[in-house]
This record gives sequence, structure tokens and C-alpha cells, in this order.
Amino acid sequence: MSSGSGPPVLRLLPAPSTDPAPQGSDWGEARTETGPTYVQGCLAVDFRAGGGDSFFGPQATSTPDLPEAGAWARRMVQAVLETHDGTRSPDQLRRWLAPEIYERAQRRGQLARRRGRRTHRPPVVRTVRTCHPADGVCEASAVVWADGRIRALALRMTGVDGRWLITAWELG
Repeated sequence: MSSGSGPPVLRLLPAPSTDPAPQGSDWGEARTETGPTYVQGCLAVDFRAGGGDSFFGPQATSTPDLPEAGAWARRMVQAVLETHDGTRSPDQLRRWLAPEIYERAQRRGQLARRRGRRTHRPPVVRTVRTCHPADGVCEASAVVWADGRIRALALRMTGVDGRWLITAWELG
């Protein structure tokens, strides 16, 4: 073996494309002079159009097909306030709360548990008033006793997949 010879030189070559040629008028817009703008061969799916599957996604539900709004709102207000106190797990409410409201309730319950200051008396829902501004929508106001004082509460419920979903929550 001579002293000047080293290992053989490796050359890297790109793999040949096995994708079929694009067809259709919509593919022409995605191509540039240097080649296609996509990185790999994939399905052409347009995710810009709204963000919900109208068939398999969440389905709106009409008011007559939903539980009675007043009683349901009273039970959910009680449960969410217990979550705020740290005495109820927020996971029990995930199905009935919009994600941002669930996260607020979870965060508030964690803070209450960290403080270690739980009230000896659970929150009390004194009154609940409901109105239906549209089909499948209910807005409720409540007077509650929580944290040792009387507070006002407003919430909005929307009918989704045969159940009420709380989409707005304001505790005064």
C-alpha cells in the first residue's frame, strides 16, 4: 500500500424521483421555475378553508335536542366553581368546557391547591337565569356564593354533538 493513497472517495447523488408528474390546473400554481414548492410527494390538501370537517367534525345541535338549560347550567356552575376551589379535578369537566375555559379552571384550581387554603363550605349557586338568543345557544347569568362573598357569573353555552358546551365564562 502506498503512503499517498487513502480511502476511496464517495460521491453522493440524489435519488431519482418516483413521483408521477403533477396533473390538473391547481398543481400549476404550486410550481415555480426551479421546481415544485412542496418538499416530498404528498396529497394536495388545502387546510386554509375554515378548519373544520363539516361531516366528521363537531356538529351543532338544536335546542330541543339538548338537556334543559337551566338545570344543566346550575350543575356546571357548581362543578366549575369547585374546580376553582381545588376540590374537584378539572379533568371531569373537559368534555363540557371550551379549551380556553378548561385551561383557566385548571390553572385556578392548581393555584388554590398550592395555597392549601380550601374553604370549608363549598360554593353555593343561588340563582340562575337563562335566555336563548339563537337555536342551540343559551346565555346564563348566575348569582353565586364563593370565596366568602356573593359574586355574579355570566356564561354562554352552545349545543355541540348533543351536549351543552360552555364557550364563555366571566366570574365577577
